[in-house]
Amino acid sequence: MKKVAIFVSILCTLFGFTTAHSQNPSLKLPKPPIAKPGEYDTIGVKMSSEVAKEAAGIIEQPINPEEYILGPQDGVTLFIGALEPKLYDLTVSPEARLIIPGIGVINVKGKTLAETEKLVAVKVASVYKTQAVSLSLKRLRQFKVMVIGSVRSPGYIPASPADRLSEIIERAGRLLFNGSQRRITIQREGVTKPIVADLVRFYLLGEKAGNPTLQGGDVVNVAPYPEREIVEVYGEVAAPGAFEFVEGDMLSTMLRFTQGVLPSAFMDSIEIIRFKNNGSATERISVDATGWQQNLLTGHGQFRNDIPIHAGDRIFVRGLPDWHSGATVAIKGEVRFPGRYGINPDGTTISEVIERAGGFTNEAAIEHAVLIRRSDLKDEPDYEYIRLLGQPIASMSEREKAYFREAQRQIRGKIAIDFTKLDDKNSAANKIFLKQDDSVHVPPKNIFVNIAGRVNVPGKVLYKPSLTYKDYIKLAGGYAYKADEGETIIVKPQGEQLLASDSPNGIEAGDNIIVPEVRESKVTFLDVLTVIAQVITIVGVVYTLSRPR
Repeated sequence: MKKVAIFVSILCTLFGFTTAHSQNPSLKLPKPPIAKPGEYDTIGVKMSSEVAKEAAGIIEQPINPEEYILGPQDGVTLFIGALEPKLYDLTVSPEARLIIPGIGVINVKGKTLAETEKLVAVKVASVYKTQAVSLSLKRLRQFKVMVIGSVRSPGYIPASPADRLSEIIERAGRLLFNGSQRRITIQREGVTKPIVADLVRFYLLGEKAGNPTLQGGDVVNVAPYPEREIVEVYGEVAAPGAFEFVEGDMLSTMLRFTQGVLPSAFMDSIEIIRFKNNGSATERISVDATGWQQNLLTGHGQFRNDIPIHAGDRIFVRGLPDWHSGATVAIKGEVRFPGRYGINPDGTTISEVIERAGGFTNEAAIEHAVLIRRSDLKDEPDYEYIRLLGQPIASMSEREKAYFREAQRQIRGKIAIDFTKLDDKNSAANKIFLKQDDSVHVPPKNIFVNIAGRVNVPGKVLYKPSLTYKDYIKLAGGYAYKADEGETIIVKPQGEQLLASDSPNGIEAGDNIIVPEVRESKVTFLDVLTVIAQVITIVGVVYTLSRPR
């Protein structure tokens, strides 16, 4: 009987796993891992490169004639409003000259479109005696820039005056895993000091100055990412994380990188943990950032008490005590409107949420509904059960076997509630309040009885109230070879186990009938021979002692 119980426990574990999974569909599955050093997302690189190529030369806003500098291969349209209006399609020569038939040559090197239009107007006026002159940009030129450093495909990259740095980096295969987004320099001909680009400010704050347009002959150098030059932000912010540090960063800068603080943020004392030079000691800095919330979103206004940030700083934005975070619970299964519902922690009952969900459907198996408390899943693990998992069953004591069986049947996080009594406002079921991330699952009615183990045709049989467990076994093909008929077990949907012959309520819908296998005898012929020899010896001794002398 003991080994039968162990056999049944194993089968119940299999059934219990399926039941627990269906009762707790809100359990999260592992997410795919992020890219690691050395890995290469060929599909992602290909798609981003194609998008970058398709966007080549597409302007994001009207060209400003006062800012656009003409260069070789730019196409322009010249209109002259003389007695006989003239229209010319012109192209800037490789020497940066504009050749106008019948009028002359104009050097446009380094000149903006507006400046060139004035020069053309003067030149035209000397020939046609008119001031009605208009010069418009018709076609953007193409040129090459050099990209070096931490990109996948360094070298010359085609570009146009409308392309920004981020698009050029995409065409160069994107940044390497160790490529910096905040230490990108652009060396421009005729400019002594390199232009420093900051793509983080562009991507997170929308600052176009961090993602400048390029000119022909520019050399883009992407520096490696400095692993130790980071600042970490934790707590009540919209997007906590680690951010690359550059000189000049302020506390407000890092909080803006996190897309601002949450309404629950305690702004009176933002804490900064700063490591000293030796790295082993720290100092604690507290900053009163009251009134920063709106300015962090807009980037405008004053940040009172703002301080510079150092590389390696850790910023903690604490939460307001007893802040209402908007707790929700999930309701799945046979209710009219399944989904997530807001609750008042320690103040909302199951019956209230079920009512808001439209109540149970006609197909709901209310007696089998369960409440799973996710917070209980974080409790300390069952070390005794973990220890027993590594032991053979044969080596366990009777007490250990009993504990092991019960631990296998247990559904962690399940709260014992009788859902059939929810209509009674004074019942124990209505005295349990819901908590954040609780899950209520209402399964559909089960109209089958499952027969497993040593039967000829194991499987599910349609439930009929008038049938006994033996009738169901007959429908499953009858007992199979080595079936232990006297140890047939019934497992209820809630995990209760009992001998089929002792079941007070007979068979119910959703029951599992399990027929174990007869235990194989471990007694060998040698064992039998040894016992017989011992018996003969004892009989001989008794006979000798009892023989009259």
